[in-house]
Amino acid sequence: MAIGVICKDTIKAGQKAAYLAHMAEMIRLTHEEDGCLAYDLYEPEGGSETDLVMIELWETKEALDKHMASEHFQRLIPGGDIYKAAPTDIKIFSKVS
Repeated sequence: MAIGVICKDTIKAGQKAAYLAHMAEMIRLTHEEDGCLAYDLYEPEGGSETDLVMIELWETKEALDKHMASEHFQRLIPGGDIYKAAPTDIKIFSKVS
């Protein structure tokens, strides 16, 4: 069953470019993972210096679990916290049909 993940982040003022540079490796490596259907950062239309959303789609819960246990996740995700004004708001969804 497909799994969707939405991660909302508020980035510190002036830190968006640094955060995006930090996340570039994470996005690239995650796109190479088995079971990853989508893993991309979005900003509100019109742009935003502080609000970003990571939208993920995984083939299965097992693929998501493997992603979260991966070396690059364990290394890069905590390192991105220095750019955030607040903890990430994470919601995980199961496909209903």
